[in-house]
Formats: sequence, C-alpha cells, structure tokens
Amino acid sequence: MLWAGAGAVAPLAATPGPAAAAAADCSTSGLEDVRAAARLAVDCGKSVEVLGERSETTQVFVNASGVGRLESAAVPQRVHRADGSWAAIDLALRSVAGGFAPVASTADMTFSGGGTSPLVTWREGDSTFKLTWPGVLPAPRIDGDTAIYDGVLPDVNLHVTAGRSGFRHVLEVLTPEAAANPAVQQIRYGLGGTMRPTRTADGGLNLADAAGTVLVQASPAVMWDSSISPDAIQPASVSTSLKATATASESDATSVEDGDGGSPDVTDLISNAQRPGELASSAQVGVAVSGDDLVLTPDAQMLSAPASAFPLFIDPAFNRGRSQWAYATSNGENNDTTTARVGLNPETGARYRSYFSFNTSAISDTTVLTAEIQMKLDHSYSCDPTWVHLYRTPTWSTTSGRISWTTAPLGSAATWLDSWEGNANQAGGCGATQQNADAVFEGSSLLTDLQSQVQSTSSYWVGLCACNPDNQYETDQQRWKKFFTDQTYLIATYDVAPVPPVGLAFTTTTDCYKQCSSPAVVRSFTPTLQAQVQDRFGGVLETAFEIRTSASLTGTIAVSSTTMPRAFVTTVGNATGVATSKVPSGSLVAGVTYYWHATSKDEAGLWSGWGSWYSFTIDNTPPTLSSVVSAEYPSKAWGATVGAAGTFAFTASGANEYVWSVDGGNATTTASTTVTYTPATDMVHTMRVQAKDNAGNISGALDYQFWVSPLPNAYSLWTFDEADPSRTAADTGSGFTTAKPGTLGGGAHFVPGKLNNAVNVSGATGDDVVTDGPVLDTTKSFTVMAWVRPSDLAAQPLQTFATQDGAWVSRFQLQYRQDANGGKGGWCFTMTASDVANASKVLACAGQTVGKPTNNEWVHVAGRYDQVTGKMRVYVMGDANSCAGEVAESTAPASWSATRSFVIGRTWRGDVDDVRAYQRVLSDTEICQQASQ
Repeated sequence: MLWAGAGAVAPLAATPGPAAAAAADCSTSGLEDVRAAARLAVDCGKSVEVLGERSETTQVFVNASGVGRLESAAVPQRVHRADGSWAAIDLALRSVAGGFAPVASTADMTFSGGGTSPLVTWREGDSTFKLTWPGVLPAPRIDGDTAIYDGVLPDVNLHVTAGRSGFRHVLEVLTPEAAANPAVQQIRYGLGGTMRPTRTADGGLNLADAAGTVLVQASPAVMWDSSISPDAIQPASVSTSLKATATASESDATSVEDGDGGSPDVTDLISNAQRPGELASSAQVGVAVSGDDLVLTPDAQMLSAPASAFPLFIDPAFNRGRSQWAYATSNGENNDTTTARVGLNPETGARYRSYFSFNTSAISDTTVLTAEIQMKLDHSYSCDPTWVHLYRTPTWSTTSGRISWTTAPLGSAATWLDSWEGNANQAGGCGATQQNADAVFEGSSLLTDLQSQVQSTSSYWVGLCACNPDNQYETDQQRWKKFFTDQTYLIATYDVAPVPPVGLAFTTTTDCYKQCSSPAVVRSFTPTLQAQVQDRFGGVLETAFEIRTSASLTGTIAVSSTTMPRAFVTTVGNATGVATSKVPSGSLVAGVTYYWHATSKDEAGLWSGWGSWYSFTIDNTPPTLSSVVSAEYPSKAWGATVGAAGTFAFTASGANEYVWSVDGGNATTTASTTVTYTPATDMVHTMRVQAKDNAGNISGALDYQFWVSPLPNAYSLWTFDEADPSRTAADTGSGFTTAKPGTLGGGAHFVPGKLNNAVNVSGATGDDVVTDGPVLDTTKSFTVMAWVRPSDLAAQPLQTFATQDGAWVSRFQLQYRQDANGGKGGWCFTMTASDVANASKVLACAGQTVGKPTNNEWVHVAGRYDQVTGKMRVYVMGDANSCAGEVAESTAPASWSATRSFVIGRTWRGDVDDVRAYQRVLSDTEICQQASQ
C-alpha cells in the first residue's frame, strides 16, 4: 500500500512472493527493510517501525493494513551513532577523554575539563572547530547539560550548554562591578581548528571547511538582564514593553478581548543562562572576527544597568547545518532560539512569528490520508484560550535562527491551514495553575495542501502567527504565546495505491487450450478472468473486473464491474497475488471479441486505476475429423508384418492438433497430420484419433482398425543329437531360406545332454561350433536360448556359449560373467554398441536366486532383443517343471548388423544343448515353454 523510501515510490519487484518463513518475532519493534517491517506488522497485528527510514528528525511506521505513518520533528530527536545504532537525544554531560561531552547529540563536541584546553572542540568529519577562552579555565561544575566555569573573570561565570545540534556559551555577569571590567566590555574568544569563520550580514557566523561548505552556524549574539518589572532600565536600542490594545472582534475571537491577561509564568519571570525571563530586557551584541579572535561587544547601556537588573547574560549559540525552525520579528530584533514565540512580545512590543520545516521525503509521491501538526504550548499571556493560526509558507533558510519579516509573509499573503485556541499559564496569576497544552492543527485544508506539496518537494514549510487570514489581531497582547520547539511534529498517515492489475492467461483446464494469452481464444461462455495484483506493503486487495466490446472506456459494456464478482486477495509485503472472477452465464456470445481490464482497491480505499486492456474471443465449435488412412496398414485388412513402421494420415477441418492412441494405450498429441507407428505385436489393432483446435474444442473419436500380419516363425535349432565321430551339428529349424549347420572345431565333441545328446567344449581357442555365415539379422528383433551345464566356472571370468560376430566384435553374447550381480557371478545377455574394437557394452544379468551358476548343474538361459521397444532381456530358468525364474531388463544400445558367423561355445567350459535362434520376439510364455522341456 505504501512506500517510505527516499522520496520516491519503490520500484515494482519482479520477485515471487515470499516462501513460508519461521514464526514472526513479535517482540521486535522495528526492522531495517520496509517490506520486512510490513510483513511483521501483518503477522503481529501491530505497527512496526521501518528502521531504514529513520533519521535524526523522522520516523516511519507501517501498520497491519499496510498504511504508513510519518513522524517528522522540527528539531533532532535522536542521534545516529558511528556503530550504526540510534540513541535518543540525551544532553546530560558525561566525562570523556579531554573533558565532557553530551551522552547523545547530533553535534560531535567536547567541553573543556579545565586548564588551557579549548573551551569547546567540535568535530565534523575531517574538519574541526575550537573555541578557546583567553585564560586558564577552572574545573567546571556539571549541571545536567551545562558545564559551568566559575570565576573566569571576577564575578563572571561561563556557562557552556549542550544542545540537540550544537551548543551555546553564555557569560554570566553577576555585578555592575564585573560589567565595568574592560574584558567584559569587549569579550574575546579564540577561534581555532580547520574550519574558517565568516561573519554574516545579520551578525551571525558561518564556519566552513576547506571547500567552502558551511558546517557550523552561529546565530547573532544577544544579551539579557534579570529584570522582572516593566520599570527596569531598557537599552536604548529596544523599546520598553508595551501593553497591547484589544482590537475589534473577529470570527475566531474568544471572550478575552479586554486586555486582562494573566501574569507570565513565574518560572518564566526569572532569567537564567538558558533563557531570558519573560519581562527581562534584551539587547543585541556586536559580533566581529578579528584575526583568530571572536570579538563580542555587549550593549553599553545594559552593562550600566542598576544592580537589580543583574546578573546579565551574554549569549552566542552555535549549531550544525540548516535550522528547521526560525522566527521573524517585526522590528528585526534578535532573540534566543530556545522557544518559538508568536504574537506581541510584552517586553519589546515586537510582533513575533515562528516557522517550521518538516522533512517529508518519506511520503513523496504518496497519497496522504491524514495529517496534523502537533505542538506543545509552554506559556500564554492570556488566562483564557486565544487563537493562533497556521499557514503554509514559501521555502526559507537561516543561519542565525531569524529570518526577515518579509521573507515568508503570513496572514492573507499565505495559504491558511488551520487555527487553534488554547492557553497555558503556570504563574498563578490566573487563579489556578494552567499546565502546558497540546496544540493540534488538522483538518481538510492542511490535508489537501500537504498532499499537493509532497508531490513536488521533500519538505513542508509552515508558519505560526497570531494573525488571522484577514491580517487581524496580531497586535492583541492576549495572543502572546510560546511553544516548545522540541515537541513540534508533523504526523501524517499515508498510502500508495496498489499496482494496476496485470492480466494473466486463461486456464487450460476449463477455458482455453493453445491461445490462452491476449488475444486469447476460449471455448467457455463463462471463462475465469485472472489478474496479477500487487500492493507494495500487502494487505487485502479488492479487485473489480469489467468487459467491453472495444478497448475503450466509451465502448459498450458487455459485463459491468458491478456484475462481475469482486475478488478479495490478501498479499504480504511486496508479494503478488492472483485475483480471479468468473464471467456470469448468459453474458457472452460466440464469435465476438471482448476486451477486459481490472482495477484494485486497498484497505485504505485507494484504487490502482484501470490496468491494461486484454482481449479474448469465444470459439465453441469443435473441428471435424473426416478420415484416417495408412498404406502399410489399410483399414480392416491384413497389412505389413509386426515390427514394420506404418504411416497414418489424418484429414480434418478446423483442427490444430490431433490426439491419437492405439489399443487404449497412452495418448499422443501432435500438430502434424501424419504419424508413424510401429506395431510390436501382430493381429488386430485399433487407432483412436480426435482433432483439437486452439480453443481446446475436441472432435468426436474416429476409430481406425488395422490388422498386423504375424512374422513367419523363422528359427535355427541345433539339438546336437549327433554322435562322434561326426563333426557337424545339423540345423533342424525352419522358416529361414537356408539351414545353417554348425561345424565342430578343436576338441568339441558330442556327449549325453539335457534332452538327448549335447556338445562339449573345453574353452580352448577354436574349441567351438561355427556356422557358415550369419543366422540372425541383428538389426531386427531376435531371441536366442540354450541349455548349458558348466564344468569349471572358476577357470575363466567370461564364458560365452552363444554369439554372432561382426567384423571386429560380436553383436550379442549369452554368457556367464564372474563380475555379474555384485561379483557373485551370473548369467548375462550382453549387447555391443558398435562394430569397433573396445566398443561399449550393455548387460542384462540374472541368476541370483534362480538358476545360480553351479558347476555340473543344467540351467536354461535366453536372451531377447526387441527392436520396437529398444529393450533387451535375459531369462534364467532353473526349474524344468515350471516357469519359475529370473528376468532382468536393460535398454539396448543402437542396433547394427553383425554379418559373420553364429558361434556356439566359444569360451565355454562344459556342455551346451538345444540352442535356438529366433528372428522375432518370443513371449515370456514361449520362452518358458522351451525351458520346461
């Protein structure tokens, strides 16, 4: 909702919403990051400070609803320490190396601990300023924020007081005799350090660094006496106090118009080193810079005042940076800056106005919801409430604390904001003690004006005057007031409108299919509109949707924002949410292009404004699928054999995609009008096809039946039922063009076997049975199997009993491997990736629980390669009376053609019987049948 960030609205984050986090620590009162603070405010239901926005004069808070609050003070309230921590202003002096310093002030300064050290040492970055007393200083008395150096001259004390952003040093002259001292009649302080002093036109001082940047400013020096009666001697330059005459009544006047004011606050009657008494006389002090000396020349007439006017106080004050408050006087007189004065000064007859500047950079470009300026009334001349008026002024600047009377005119020449009436008088002259009063300026004029100003400036400038907008009553003595400057605040709550919603794509589950983003094509008459919504500080967003027939606010409304259901979405921090609204039935028709947009409102009532336009068209007409044809597999007729690829062509109108499946298997979606399918089994199959358009409308199903011819049962079989001394093993299989008898080599010979006779080989080179040329086309599916009885498994790690060779390597091997099954040994079907030396191999191994490799035990082993599925399997059957066995499967390497001999028993040690090689995939049942003989 809001963003309190360096005078600008925060950029829209592109990051997703935060993941679930640990439970919030609700004991935390503030967090550095504004979004983290907003999340904590929501989690804990309380206001949380944004520590990253804290300054010496401002604080920013965010509450659980995402509304921010700025508290901007007229004077510093806190100090940012070097270690990054913050501390409330605490001007109590404490002992430090080299003297005394305030606990927490925005000015880095040290007061002398006595002796010849500088009275004040001020550090501002790399620059320093030193103010010295021309003599040895005694050890000071510490009184809160003040170091008092007694007897720096006879009957003269020196007070140095820490301030929020500087210090003031006041010479207290106790007696007329002390005032006659030439060292008092012209007071000299030494100026040292790297800062260079320059006297200003109004009698103040600027202290600048080497680059000319003013770092420290001193207001014009003033002095005051301890008079408590209008009969006290007045300096020639200042008129005696005047009793104001009541003027004609005004619309905001109270009954106090007769001049019967109460006495000043009794505490205000007594002058001290901090401020003059209410009825004290004051005078300006001459200020000059002579070499490295600051020379003060007090008013001569005040120095010659009677004893009753003593002690006298002579005060210059130093502060860092530009002051955020100032005063103006009608006669140009200077005064101290300890309090903000308004109205007719009963001492001098001068009219006073006070001015304040509040830092509002945190609320630039925001919407201000509420605004008030709070002040604390310290003293009023009147015992009854009297009015004071607040105005917005032009910008001003001061180095001395005082601005010219004409710099920022008030009354009819300024923008009136609000007025307040009140009184506070603790002197007792009103019949009862009147405590300090809270002055609050608020209302629509202030709110509207502040909202206007924060759009173009980072400060808000106001002035306080006894005068009304008709320039009346400023000379009414009853309106004299004094306010505390350190309790003057601008308090504003504010918000930032939500981000305009961003349209999202329609959902594919119910509304659309391919063209879901604008310009979308949907198939539903009640689609759900979706928009991304975002509030920079989270909270509940209410989102309204509207549909028109053109992308214009003047276009015909198809569904109004009051008809479309409102969406309420809660977001946290700067995370986004999704607002949805389903179009009511009966609102839309097919074939029309509609345009929609959305707007969001936060909990403070701020609307985002309409987002961009997005469009959609309704298409609810499904495509028409007319035919499916295949040359290889014609409809309801015998086609190609199993394993042969067939092309199937679709014909449809209005289609963008096709969904097809065979025999109820997994459906495949394609944008092509032709697909290729290779049957893995023979006999009758059915392909089901449906056409689909961009909107997701789907046609009725078209079933295409085709018949797959079975492969001929081509196989070779070597029973080894011959007897020695024959050297040929007959091929008694069928289906191949020619039989492939095997020739016994080396010591291979016939022996009694599993079914009748078998062949026995020793594993020696050339001790095997070899055909003349290949038996199988190894690029196609095949199955090989044999009964084997090992005689010495430990003799060789690899013992192969059936294989077919290529030029360099064999395409497959049925074999025993010692390294199979984790080194326990096993029966493996091995296939080689290519016909090159050292080509990679893929294995499928079994025989861990059934048919475990054992010397002198018969076992049935089969290997199957399925060219259609790309899978290879090994079958180990150890029980001739059942199909109990183990099967292992792997993905076969790419096929290649092994064109050389089929070899039986190449490295085998033992007997081999009933070797079979089929040019097709045998089913598990068929393999089982062979193993059950």
